Amino acid sequence: MPISPAALLALVLLTPEPAIETRLVQVAPAVPFWATPKKTPRTARAVVLIHGLRPHPLSETSVWEPELSAWEEPTSPLVKLLTADADVFSLAYGQNASVDDVARVRSLGQHITRLRAAGYSDVVLVGYSAGALIARYYVENTGGGGVTKVIQVCPPNGGSGWSKLAGGVRRSQKVFVKSLSKDARLAAIRARADLPVPADVEFVCLVGSFGPSGDGLVRYNNQWPPDLQRQGIPAVVLPVPHLTAMYSKLVAQTLADLVRRPQPRWTPAQVEAARSRILREKD
Repeated sequence: MPISPAALLALVLLTPEPAIETRLVQVAPAVPFWATPKKTPRTARAVVLIHGLRPHPLSETSVWEPELSAWEEPTSPLVKLLTADADVFSLAYGQNASVDDVARVRSLGQHITRLRAAGYSDVVLVGYSAGALIARYYVENTGGGGVTKVIQVCPPNGGSGWSKLAGGVRRSQKVFVKSLSKDARLAAIRARADLPVPADVEFVCLVGSFGPSGDGLVRYNNQWPPDLQRQGIPAVVLPVPHLTAMYSKLVAQTLADLVRRPQPRWTPAQVEAARSRILREKD
């Protein structure tokens, strides 16, 4: 039997919070992570980048330490494009717990509160791979939590093959990797059936395409699954593989456009047309 939103929220508040370190870094204009966000005059939008799995096969300590990816650096094509009309931040997080636990860490809400307090009226989360799940679950858990838009890139909403890497990472990271498996994500979809994407949060799935069944790691119907289709969540398909998607200039240009333009929910007819094009022809 699905858990009601009120019951789930109570469970989240009463469950002991795992020891997960998070860090919000302003990358453009660059500001030390411990400093107050520096809002660019006449800029109302903050874009928060959330990376995915960062495998750590050698160092147990590195699993717990928040780190940024190269595509989140100030000189990356994506960040440069986004700075045309937004300040850009990156959310780094330890990967010593499941993706579900990372999404409910209280510091995530505290980071968003800091952005709102700095004067940003438009807060957009751009989550890649596992980071896409964190972005989605955060807004679902909090009813939006101060976020206005979420864009998922190559999201393993229905699970992925990353779980096969559990044997190649340190012990403390295994729980994070295994939480991305198809079994774990399908169980989460069932458990979260009464927690839809908030109606006032714009939401888009950017689906990677690299072969007949998906982006090389996540199948089409796991990136844009039925539970999001039923909510009218739009899907955009790009010919990019999962592992290099965030380094693609095409992805950077598309993300900048999706951030800038309104993303209303699709009608059932639009969803059906996209499902025929994406899933029936390719999957």
